Amino acid sequence: MRYSRQREIVSDILKGRKDHPTADMIYTSAREIEPNISLGTVYRNLKLLADEGQILTLETEDKRLHYDGDTSRHSHFICSRCGKIIDLFKPAKTPTEINELNLRVTGEKCVYYGYCTDCLDEAGHNADAN
Repeated sequence: MRYSRQREIVSDILKGRKDHPTADMIYTSAREIEPNISLGTVYRNLKLLADEGQILTLETEDKRLHYDGDTSRHSHFICSRCGKIIDLFKPAKTPTEINELNLRVTGEKCVYYGYCTDCLDEAGHNADAN
């Protein structure tokens, strides 16, 4: 991939964040660094970075795409009420069926959905009561 200052800006923004921003959030941050950058340029570079495996993408239940600059092996938890995305650094176990079917895994994406502790507390639910 050829060097691009705009791509470097987008990548640096993502690597410096832990909140799994949307393209619009990244665009807002990028404009503070490069006022002339366009939203289309941000989207194009996010796609290139994702295609190259330099960033991760996460689609929430409302179909909004979020981005993660941390490409280490980890899972995510997405709150179905507030949309908060939490990194889980204990990777999910690969199902035994994969080996039994003689399949070869080259990547994985594990996302859990439910309610974060804040939303459980707000609703008056106990986190242990499932």
